[in-house]
Amino acid sequence: MAATAGRHAARLVDAVSVDGRLADVLPTDGRSGTVHSVHARVVNLRAPDGLLCCLSSDELDDAPRTIRVAAADWARIDWHLDDPVRFGPALTHEYDGTTVVLTGAARWQPTPSDAATLAALGADDLRAAAATIERQILPPAHRTPFELLSADELGRRTTGLAAAVRAGDRAATTVAAAGLIGLGAGLTPSGDDVLTGLAVLAAADGMLLERIRPSLAEAVLDGVPLEERTTAVSAATLTEAVAGRGHQRIHVLVSALAATGADPALVDAVLGVRAIGHTSGADILTGFRLGLELEADLREAERLAAPTHSKETP
Repeated sequence: MAATAGRHAARLVDAVSVDGRLADVLPTDGRSGTVHSVHARVVNLRAPDGLLCCLSSDELDDAPRTIRVAAADWARIDWHLDDPVRFGPALTHEYDGTTVVLTGAARWQPTPSDAATLAALGADDLRAAAATIERQILPPAHRTPFELLSADELGRRTTGLAAAVRAGDRAATTVAAAGLIGLGAGLTPSGDDVLTGLAVLAAADGMLLERIRPSLAEAVLDGVPLEERTTAVSAATLTEAVAGRGHQRIHVLVSALAATGADPALVDAVLGVRAIGHTSGADILTGFRLGLELEADLREAERLAAPTHSKETP
């Protein structure tokens, strides 16, 4: 018979930070969820209401739906697939009694962008930032035949999405964005990561790309349930991304756009995003770079369309 928490002394682990929005919606009535998946520094949990959330070591940065514990305490989180976890004022592993205490944890919210700074960037500034990102995107050293085919298809579909945005075609933008969902291998497929980078940038205050957010949200949230089109972890990430929320380091990159070109602050922020996952960071940067190029095009189009007024001679 499996051991229960009542047969073990409680082992308390203090959370160091928690997504503030997650903290407001986590069930607190003592019902049990389960461990969804386990990785080296992450344990994904399925709450009793179906919400997927994440417990991680603070070696990783803050992110949506994430609770972080100190790296020194991570060894205590010896949880396994399908283990029951009770959701109350704290998270309690029902077999060994390990309890993650949320009280006192810092409440994280994404760093807001400076709308005035972003709005003031010129098309050349945006393209310079895109070029800096492009120089830092390194393809994996060894790719399987499937990964090579997926990369080719990703390129074609991304080009189609860019064309739809440039044409101002909302319906085509929705269709093209939906075509990226689930494309590729991995815990978060490449197409999803590209959309994540694009969506978080589009949500930043001061960006004309804000106009494509309804299309991105429709692609992600409408129609066939998202978890039937991609992985559960990626579905959670995409849902948050179209709400303008991503890893803290993506928001740092948005803020670093004030330092365009090869400025060390921008390069450091790009490298921070590139370090996400195995290939996810590079794919997120691909979406981010695409967004910068589209934003530059939109700003140039608005400038050209603006009426000019010459002084009338008497």
